[in-house]
Amino acid sequence: MLQTFGVEIDENFLEILLFSNKSFDKYSKKKILPAKTVIDASVTENRSFIYIEKGVTKIVASHNTKETTISFSGDGEFIGFASLLSRGSSQFVLETISETTAYFIDPYFVLNVIDESGWGTSILLKIIENLTQSVNYYGQFNLLPAKAKVAAALLHLESKNLGKGEGQLPKEICQHHLASYCQITREYATTILSKFEEEGLVKLTPKPITILDIYALKQMVGFEVAGSLH
Repeated sequence: MLQTFGVEIDENFLEILLFSNKSFDKYSKKKILPAKTVIDASVTENRSFIYIEKGVTKIVASHNTKETTISFSGDGEFIGFASLLSRGSSQFVLETISETTAYFIDPYFVLNVIDESGWGTSILLKIIENLTQSVNYYGQFNLLPAKAKVAAALLHLESKNLGKGEGQLPKEICQHHLASYCQITREYATTILSKFEEEGLVKLTPKPITILDIYALKQMVGFEVAGSLH
């Protein structure tokens, strides 16, 4: 975590800057989105920097009609960092997994708040650092065998504490979501998860899926599993 004169520069810091700004309500719109709502950020009316107040979402990409989950996001996370830095149109598609409360914030307002904060350079450097880590992580992740990919997917969700309880994944997460993230079939994901359960690494039922041996999963992956910025 980047620190400047004892101040931790992270998403919580950015959240405080934005929500405490007197013009925040003018440049943001709060929405309550039902589960399975799809937000195509390339559409003009959806071009926003998004803050997830409550809920579980996924970023998806489509290639030749096949959908792949790029990352998961939840309470207190922002979506749209890459397009914020490029000042270009957003290319991601967001889909809610659970009912989600989100703020859609004008990206130019966000940039102005960052610029006027006195911490602009530090905040932007932290965003760039995290984006670089995400790119490096995906490069390593794509080289993993399927079993290790499933382990990484479980760790990715647990590291964000999206399930709230220790070792727990969000109750809405199922084999379909993990399969899409790992780019394998749902049947293969189910087989791997069942094997993990036999080995005492996870508990599949009752929901939520719970990690029982986080150390063994980390050993299987072989590198630090990172969160993701988009």
